[in-house]
Amino acid sequence: MTFKIWRDTYEDDIFFNTGEFAETVTYNGVEISALVSYGERLEDAGGAKRTKAQLRVKAADVADPAYRDTVVIGSNTFYVQNRISGDDRSWLLEISRDERPGLR
Repeated sequence: MTFKIWRDTYEDDIFFNTGEFAETVTYNGVEISALVSYGERLEDAGGAKRTKAQLRVKAADVADPAYRDTVVIGSNTFYVQNRISGDDRSWLLEISRDERPGLR
């Protein structure tokens, strides 16, 4: 079995299964399964703060992710910042929350 056949057969059952690796998130008001990788809390030289994470979603659930789309994980609201990569099966997105302007 090639990796592509394995991926096409088992990816949804294993990786996007909320009993295994995925979490239920709300993307623009719709509940979906997604893989969340939490990043670090960042502060730039100007004092602005934010928390970053990466989110992998199925392309079938999110056809065209866009800047500032809303993602709710638990009680935290994140916003899409960037598409890192994607194909016909899934998107890897950079998301962030707690954006605070710095004092200048």
